[in-house]
Amino acid sequence: MSHEHGKVWRRTAAEPSCSPPALAPGPVLIQSRRGALIQARFPDLVHAAAELPSGLILGGELLVWAGEHLSFEALQRRAASHGPTVARLAEQMPAHFVVFDALQIDGHELLRRQYAECRVQLDTVFAQHHLADPWTLCPETAM
Repeated sequence: MSHEHGKVWRRTAAEPSCSPPALAPGPVLIQSRRGALIQARFPDLVHAAAELPSGLILGGELLVWAGEHLSFEALQRRAASHGPTVARLAEQMPAHFVVFDALQIDGHELLRRQYAECRVQLDTVFAQHHLADPWTLCPETAM
């Protein structure tokens, strides 16, 4: 299975890097596993992130489907797109984000907590905010 690992989060403009954000709404950032900010190439996910609560950092896999199969080629095309191509590819090849971890919820860092506790909180976020496509909670990481 081919995919791009990344993080999605909302933060305030004044906040540096991944430190806990203020609880006010802020920009949506999508960061690749190598640390590059790639949200400009995934406007469909940025738009969908309006339903995410502020102060949330998710860890997961960025995926693009081609028919009934995952397409690493399509994901790479999306990640390398620029200019008017970005919107066209977002419409033709929408991105999906499979969430397997929460690094921060409500501005509180979860990195030092047991995964089972984080997963319970993540399940609650998905339930309370009725998160659905393009957000998928990874069933394999359920406790």
